Amino acid sequence: MKSAPILSVREATISFAKKILFENLHFNIFPRDRVCLIGKNGVGKTTLMNVIAGEFDLDCGDRFLTPGAVCGYLTQSEKLPKDLTVGEFILSGVKIDEHKLYLIDIVCDNLQIDKNALTQNLSGGQKRRANLARALVLEPDVLLLDEPTNHLDLEVIEWLEGYLQSFRGALIVISHDRKFLERVSNKVFWLRAGLLKVNNNGYKNFDEWSRGIVEHEQRELSNLQKKVALESGWLQTGVTGRRKRNIGRLHYLLELRTKLEATRKLVSANSSQIKIIAQKLEEDAPQVILALNNVSKNFGEKKLIEKLSLKILRGERIGIIGKNGTGKSTFLKMIIGEEKPDSGTVKPAKDIDISYFDQSRSAIKPTSSIQEILCDSGGDYVKLANGKTAHICGYLKNFLFDPNDREALAGTLSGGQQNRLLLAKTLANPGNFMILDEPTNDLDMDTLDMLVDYLERYQGTLIVVSHDRDFLDNVATSILAFEGGGVVTSHIGGYSDYLASLQKPSSLAAAAGQESRESDSRDSRKDEGFTKKKLTYKHKHELEKLPAKIEKLGSRILELSEELSTSEDRNSANLAHISMEIARHQKELDAAESRWLELEEMSSSE
Repeated sequence: MKSAPILSVREATISFAKKILFENLHFNIFPRDRVCLIGKNGVGKTTLMNVIAGEFDLDCGDRFLTPGAVCGYLTQSEKLPKDLTVGEFILSGVKIDEHKLYLIDIVCDNLQIDKNALTQNLSGGQKRRANLARALVLEPDVLLLDEPTNHLDLEVIEWLEGYLQSFRGALIVISHDRKFLERVSNKVFWLRAGLLKVNNNGYKNFDEWSRGIVEHEQRELSNLQKKVALESGWLQTGVTGRRKRNIGRLHYLLELRTKLEATRKLVSANSSQIKIIAQKLEEDAPQVILALNNVSKNFGEKKLIEKLSLKILRGERIGIIGKNGTGKSTFLKMIIGEEKPDSGTVKPAKDIDISYFDQSRSAIKPTSSIQEILCDSGGDYVKLANGKTAHICGYLKNFLFDPNDREALAGTLSGGQQNRLLLAKTLANPGNFMILDEPTNDLDMDTLDMLVDYLERYQGTLIVVSHDRDFLDNVATSILAFEGGGVVTSHIGGYSDYLASLQKPSSLAAAAGQESRESDSRDSRKDEGFTKKKLTYKHKHELEKLPAKIEKLGSRILELSEELSTSEDRNSANLAHISMEIARHQKELDAAESRWLELEEMSSSE
């Protein structure tokens, strides 16, 4: 028997800024629902979240929340009260007990924020993490998260996924991160053209499911068009002589036309695209766009990059990943010439033409209008690639802006609108080398898809920093991973290929090991007694100990898995901690089994 809903919205009409977003809206949220809220910018996702949170009044209809139930809400705002520590802010309004004190330590540690830091000293990204921590520590019955992965690095996103999977309440989340949605959702609310479509299978099959809906709508449109044509033909030939008798049929035709227009709008709402002119590059452009030779860079005593040598080739698409503070932004600044390496050289090719999308949006001055930013030389025309131009009104439509807003100041735009404006400026004339630093923040999925389509057609060289795994899989031909401590590693393929490479020795390490072994063989020297033909005493002792270690790790994984599935303690933080312990032991087990196989092969060759 299905449990009663924890929250319901019934026969609701919702409007915003004099525009009706929804009519006769009805939906239920159940205690273990994991809902991802999907839809283009402007369809009402955030408004609906505010309705669910009880922060926005319905024009008509009812919102029902189970008595005593609590809603926790992470908005896109980064505002925090001043003169508080992060810990004091997170626990404000919460009944403090031993469990909450333990939970705040777990959450702050994994979100990588200092609970003793003062709120007024936090960066925008740190403020966002503090707000997220507050929503999680509240442990609400209904948790609302609006773009929770923005400004989080991949390690933190993966922890958050594990935490939410063990969360006991209902979850409603808005996010552009497809991998994240696949892993945390079991239901989809798709908002489009004032309608709410529900998929009870989560986000994993969203593309197939939504395509079926769109195809059905297109069939309906085609049938309606045929019906209207048929009825219009009757109207032109027969209504004059039978006016009174057939007035009902005339009304039916008008209703058909109204329905046809609504259906056209619904279909076109799903097919709008950003139109961008791809830059055509010269055939004799240099093959090596930029070369780094033995480059090192420190920040005080902290090593960011150590002895990095890299050639960036024409047409290459490099995805950059790594924790905050590992040197990603410094690396980009060295490429564009804003920073100098402490040692080594950075040599760009001649005639290199760099366009730079920076996550701080420095090219978007708050006091400048949209038109001033796009038409930086004055006038009404935007300069495009290949010497072409576009009128500001048409160009703004391509990026889903209202041309009437071209005089609006950039400082009045939302984060998503500012990102779209910076994309519009960057993609107008991107040159032969484009650098995108976190371009996916605050973008809706349709804009992301359009950006991916454009990058597929872009013929130049691309470097993109992103925490969006699906985006990296779609655009990157190689991954540059900033591992910390000055270590930077290169991997062929997208993010999924990078993950796969971590399960086995990297090709570079394997090649280096092979070269070392060949050198040792030639010189008849040994590395800690290791040769291809003989095990040392140390290796034999290690081989004898490994089976017991493997058995112990396997038993521990089974114990933890049993604890995870049978424990009466269903606290989200505790369950997430157990999941992380399982993952850590599994990693140790994989390494131990690989080492055992390696030593066994050495032993069998003696």
